[in-house]
Amino acid sequence: MTKLEKTFFISPGNFYISNNPEIILETCLGSCVGVALYDAVNKVGGIIHIVLPEGDKKKMLNHPTRYAVSGIPFLIKEMTKLGASRSFLTATIVGGASLSKDTNIKIGQRNIDKVREVLAREGIPILEEDLGGSFSRLFRLRIKDGKVTLTQIGKRISETIPATSTKIELKEILEKVDQIRPLSKTVQEVLKIINAEPNNVEEVKKVVLKDQALTTNILKVCNSAYYGLSQRVSNLSHAIILLGFQTVKKILLAVSLKSTLDRKIDVYDLKRGELFKHALACALTAELIAKEKQYKDPEVVFTAALLHDLGKVVLDQCAFEQFALIMNKVAKEKKAFWIVEKEILGFDHAQIGGLIAQRWKLPQILIEAITLHHSPEKAKFTPEVVSIVHIADVICSMLGIGCGVDGLNNPIHPYALSLLAFNSSEIDNIVEKLPEFIEEIKTFEEI
Repeated sequence: MTKLEKTFFISPGNFYISNNPEIILETCLGSCVGVALYDAVNKVGGIIHIVLPEGDKKKMLNHPTRYAVSGIPFLIKEMTKLGASRSFLTATIVGGASLSKDTNIKIGQRNIDKVREVLAREGIPILEEDLGGSFSRLFRLRIKDGKVTLTQIGKRISETIPATSTKIELKEILEKVDQIRPLSKTVQEVLKIINAEPNNVEEVKKVVLKDQALTTNILKVCNSAYYGLSQRVSNLSHAIILLGFQTVKKILLAVSLKSTLDRKIDVYDLKRGELFKHALACALTAELIAKEKQYKDPEVVFTAALLHDLGKVVLDQCAFEQFALIMNKVAKEKKAFWIVEKEILGFDHAQIGGLIAQRWKLPQILIEAITLHHSPEKAKFTPEVVSIVHIADVICSMLGIGCGVDGLNNPIHPYALSLLAFNSSEIDNIVEKLPEFIEEIKTFEEI
């Protein structure tokens, strides 16, 4: 990419079109399908990140770009407004990865089938496709010449890093665990007050004001575009009342964890910010599932999901060389990623996350959810919480939020679906609501 070129990222359920030769469009795909249309004569291009094959008429009218049936015609229409000729349009389709052979949740294949059907109906030829499999993809379109670039997430590691089966000593792991910063004392104090006295705004304000960063971030979130307030809020008490204690707790947790999670994680091929974004998306998704299933404490579920991948930070510091071997074995033996982690390393990232939670003296409900988020059938204390976090984690990977090497190789366990009485249509319902979280995620990313 040259200095003049600018990249625009397309989030799930959205699109972007351009005739500017300096623009590169980019999206990350799991089970979703990315459709790139390009007019090579008029140099107009666009990408749409399709989440589901179709929805009901009202949903497709209000949010056309989330669905193949409404999104592709919408993209064609918008591109012709920009100067493209329908007769010159060609397509590249990418994504549609699969997750599990043990369930009926075949969103990837359903998306592929519907995209092909709609493109055929619209008379748009497919020049190139890269579909299926069980891995995430990074998909780019250069407007200048229509060049498409496809990158399998994690391929760089498996092809360029020498594989080694050298075991990692537990002592080394524990040393790295102890280097992970726990929640700040200020945050712990505020959370304690909120849990004990849920209406004590003045006491919360008194403690928060001791920490300038926390004060700034609460006001920043309150004044963000996501909340759309008509007047700017500069009074902390007013901000706390407007946001509510539940949102304040989210801000406190996000602020405390950002320095830990907002980093590049090489072993999982995660760019800086992707792990934090995935954690936020997973937390919001888990909270939504908890409310849909009427679980009594959605805030606990939010916290557990936000913390679930802490172990990846530790493995990034001490297991880089082993990950090429892990990826090769996953590809060859078609096993879940976390299982192969355990076979090669002797433990998986979820167990390491559980160790961190124990060191931080977190409640048992959080320790169990973090430790078992890939194996909910083993949960004994609160299997509902573990199952909700498990399903939320997989759904976010399906949408390409926080694309890493492992996400689509860790399928949904039938036990979690059975325990929560989750069916395919309910998964679709959660998936189609996730694009609504994008602005909230951006708000928390900016704190």
